[in-house]
Amino acid sequence: MKSVDEYTVLASVYDLVMEHVDYEGWVDYILHIVGMQRDIDLEPNERILELGCGTGLFTEELAYQCGASISACDGSEDMLKRTRQRFDETDSRFEFSQLDFEKGWDAFQPSHSFEVILLLYDCINYIHTEAGLDQLFEGVKRFLSEGTVFVFDQSTPANSINNAEFFEDEGGNESVTYIRRSRYDEGTHRHSTEFEITTPEGTFYEKHVQRTWTFLEMKSAIQKNGLEVRAAFDGFSLDPAFEESERIHWVIGGIVDASHQND
Repeated sequence: MKSVDEYTVLASVYDLVMEHVDYEGWVDYILHIVGMQRDIDLEPNERILELGCGTGLFTEELAYQCGASISACDGSEDMLKRTRQRFDETDSRFEFSQLDFEKGWDAFQPSHSFEVILLLYDCINYIHTEAGLDQLFEGVKRFLSEGTVFVFDQSTPANSINNAEFFEDEGGNESVTYIRRSRYDEGTHRHSTEFEITTPEGTFYEKHVQRTWTFLEMKSAIQKNGLEVRAAFDGFSLDPAFEESERIHWVIGGIVDASHQND
């Protein structure tokens, strides 16, 4: 069994792994909370920056529901390749870029601004350190103009602790299969997931390690970087997030004057 980097061979089975996700409902929720901040719906001439777009399942539904232009980015070229395949390459509404959203901001030079920035489905949990969060937020701040809304979600320790029974599963189709096993270390806040993926080319091993962040840890990191928290929602609801929330959607409205960060 050959070991490969994160999201290399997994790209070939990612859509199968994510079959349980209600993308239509998820996009509807995100557009709703964005609309709550803007008081108007997104227009076709406005632009969304989607970080960590994966294979484009969310991107595709987002384009269908709101019609806005989308710049879709991912750190894995294998994942991004599959996103590109979902769209007409001649459609100028869509752009695709390989971008490490923790460390790769200097190489990202778009020619336009964005009305909405998204980083979803635990992508931020791939950042393991406070310094890494600082790099992400500093990168995002480059594109936070007046009126821009930044929405990201996170998985918390409660999510890993409360859902241990779902830590192993398997699936596949006639050409590829996967086995997924996970474990969580409460002491280090590290959630490790191992994939055995069998394709016509052989069996491959991928290991993914994520860091769970508590509500207060993330709030502190956001405020430290001078960002304005408009809302923090519990799961996929409109209820306020709290320390025992399993998933939190943060809504960031802009940059706060340094003298008012602790107000």
